Amino acid sequence: MRKMNILLAAVLSLFVMGCSAKYSYYQLHPKTGSNTEGHRSKKGIVIGIGEVEVPDYLNKPEIVTRLSAGRISVHEKERWAGSLPKNIQYVLMSNLSAQLPKYTFLQYPWEEPINDQYRIYVIIDSFDGSTEGAVTLKGRWSLVSKDDSRVLFGESYHYTQKSGQTLDSVVDVQSRLIQRLSRGIAAKIRSRI
Repeated sequence: MRKMNILLAAVLSLFVMGCSAKYSYYQLHPKTGSNTEGHRSKKGIVIGIGEVEVPDYLNKPEIVTRLSAGRISVHEKERWAGSLPKNIQYVLMSNLSAQLPKYTFLQYPWEEPINDQYRIYVIIDSFDGSTEGAVTLKGRWSLVSKDDSRVLFGESYHYTQKSGQTLDSVVDVQSRLIQRLSRGIAAKIRSRI
């Protein structure tokens, strides 16, 4: 009987530990407001969006928030629902497609050969925030001619926006900052091609 009680206690503790290991999953999401009024798009232009580069401290399943300039917090039970770089790439593509509906945007990896004339490359240096402060998106992007690999336009960006006190709020603000980056890219595409 004593062995049975010990075994039952061990099974129950394993069950409780298993239940406590549940995760919450988050995704960045497109902000679909269209910003296409008053411009003339050139039908048939195809633009590829290359892999998005993020720093190593962000390239993990766990969500990262900033505690101070030199200190971060890795949330073990709050995770991205998939790859953060691919999620950013998808949101960029969705936002740009809504803002520039007469252009076609493709996201890497794509099957070669594709008939894209231009490619967008995005590098993110920091993309984190605090539940008690602001979220920052900082890095650079470039628009490259596929034919001769010439950089047609390159730009650094640094956006900051206040967030609420939950991770839901931080992720929502991160989505808004990707939208802001998308608007900047869309404006340059309209003026250059």
